[in-house]
Amino acid sequence: MPADERDVLERVRAGDIDAVQALFEEHRTRIYRVCLLYTDSPDDAKDVLQETFMRAYRSVGRFRGESSFTTWLTRIAINICLNLRRDRRALEPLDPERLDDQDMIGHQMPHTPLGNPEQALRTRELRERILALVGKLPPRERMAFVLKHFEEFKIREISVMMKISEGTVKSFLHRAVVTLREGLAGERESGDSAPSLARFPGRRGPGRRIS
Repeated sequence: MPADERDVLERVRAGDIDAVQALFEEHRTRIYRVCLLYTDSPDDAKDVLQETFMRAYRSVGRFRGESSFTTWLTRIAINICLNLRRDRRALEPLDPERLDDQDMIGHQMPHTPLGNPEQALRTRELRERILALVGKLPPRERMAFVLKHFEEFKIREISVMMKISEGTVKSFLHRAVVTLREGLAGERESGDSAPSLARFPGRRGPGRRIS
């Protein structure tokens, strides 16, 4: 754990309000983004974000630094998200319009060159179709996919966050990608011009390959 992060956590444990605020501001956007992509509800995402930091604050004394603080905090958020949806029959498909939140802008989608409306349209179509298909995935597959291909966590980190084996993470991701590819292939067969899933826009920009 970096020395500066360790220092902030020690101040949080001591009840330093400024340190608590600093920790919140550092991790707020990432945690909210994961929750929004999973719940497709800004209100639910904000509730989960608040509950995540409340639980983290209450249990920060038990954080031993065996994983990064980001991994530990994200695991708390994941548990709350999964519990939130556990009693609901199915997740509603993601609505791309709901993801135009300030914290999401420029995150999932590649940057479009200015003055290129045709490329902008293709980018938006790619976004809408992939998000709609991701929204139909089973809850745990959906969470694994969001963490890997939107947030770009490593398999090992996702394993820790979701409390499952690395093999299970890979299985979830494989099934998710197969489902998305089949969904896009189905759009082609129905006559729609579907985009390819060969390259998926992640947090660090366009051009990451899904495998």
